[in-house]
Amino acid sequence: HVMKDTFEQGLAARPFKEQFPELSDTEAQKLDKVNEAITTLYFAGILSHARLITVRDKNFPRLVSKAVSQARKEKGEKK
Repeated sequence: HVMKDTFEQGLAARPFKEQFPELSDTEAQKLDKVNEAITTLYFAGILSHARLITVRDKNFPRLVSKAVSQARKEKGEKK
């Protein structure tokens, strides 16, 4: 399932706690680290540009969506 919310990712992204205040500090920090790692792996030449696009367009949004949905469920919020 794809997120209805848009979010910032990459070098210029605001911290996830700022983008989604409903996330726990731990979950937000984890997403920040994953976001940073994706960029680091790309600049290190470990992720190809094609793979980066897949990760940024599909894999990472799926992870963020899961985390935000779970946080909203726990807080009793509805989309």
